[in-house]
Amino acid sequence: MTVTIFVADLAEFSPLVKAASAVPDITVVPPRHGYWRIQAPQQLALHRKTLGLRVALWNSALSGGIRGHLKEYTNDSIILENER
Repeated sequence: MTVTIFVADLAEFSPLVKAASAVPDITVVPPRHGYWRIQAPQQLALHRKTLGLRVALWNSALSGGIRGHLKEYTNDSIILENER
């Protein structure tokens, strides 16, 4: 199963979408029904400082929903894995 973060298609979230599209092994799918999809085949790992994202954006990054098991969510990392 593909792990996914659903990101609202709003200007405020464009830095997250842009940054995620530059991460190897991550696919960013254009908006459908108002949400971008940030996806990876097995595990999706994002790191706030590496991506250069502000704290407020980071803290609301998962507000659109996820598909997968949230293994880690800290001030600097989000790791999603396939559900067990």
